[in-house]
Amino acid sequence: MIQIPDENVLPGGSHRNLLVALHVLYRRAGFPGIKSISEASVHLGDNCDVISHQGVSNILAGKSIPRWGKLEALVLVLANRDVTRPEPRGIAQEFHALWVQVASEPTPQSIRVDDAGKPPPEESTADPSGSLAPPVRTRAVGTVRVRRSLSARRKRDLLLEVGGRCPVPRCASSSMEIAHITPLSMGGADAFGNLIYLCANHHRRYDGGDFTEQHLRLIKARLAWNADRYTHAEYLWLGVFSRSGGTHFLHPIEERSCLRFLEADGYIERVDTPGVAKSDMDTWRLTEIGVRLAGVWADSGAPPVNITTGP
Repeated sequence: MIQIPDENVLPGGSHRNLLVALHVLYRRAGFPGIKSISEASVHLGDNCDVISHQGVSNILAGKSIPRWGKLEALVLVLANRDVTRPEPRGIAQEFHALWVQVASEPTPQSIRVDDAGKPPPEESTADPSGSLAPPVRTRAVGTVRVRRSLSARRKRDLLLEVGGRCPVPRCASSSMEIAHITPLSMGGADAFGNLIYLCANHHRRYDGGDFTEQHLRLIKARLAWNADRYTHAEYLWLGVFSRSGGTHFLHPIEERSCLRFLEADGYIERVDTPGVAKSDMDTWRLTEIGVRLAGVWADSGAPPVNITTGP
């Protein structure tokens, strides 16, 4: 059983508050072994990180401030074993709020560790942005940090989307990591439309609430329009929903491939509507992130379209 360090080692503050809350959950879970916690994190699903034995130990001992994905995995494992039977995602949401408070404060170099829970090598340098992400070696071509659970193709597409640079105006840093626009703890997913590369500084600032989800959605919309990412039909429907609202629409079955990019990005999905749709038409609807994309589409720079005459 891992104990909370005394206040001489970890003084009072947001990090200690987070650790105290984590140990309450740890106790309610029956003080499981760090090996069993690590093994359980493997089975949380593709949307969650895997946390190592040493990573579990370092977090519970207050030796490290982890990335949110690692803390989330630990919290979900413990919440699933909590004798009070809480809703794990609800508990994760509570811990995310505590983690954001920690993330908004400067972090002493002495407690920075990497994802494996090991101290950073001496030749590594701290991120000048003050990010809580682990230090990375500087390379001339820039450094990119990513979630290992994402496919190589998804990572490549996201990197191509931003052109290898942080897309926040007047930044252009090439040292980046993948951010979830809607956090996993809030029901977000690993769909392309919910992910974006940001530099560590802007990722931290976004988690801290310095700018909103709508700002990132607008950046995604502008990147899509500037890169001509979607088909004519997809631009048409985005324009219609941006102007008129709504969530559902009919589209010819034989032209289903015209909507393949919005579907692949997680913005739309086909739905079954027995007795409503015509035999030669599919019924589609905007997903939650699709609704949010449509909400900012008019400000993306894309010209308005008319459903009867086209652009």
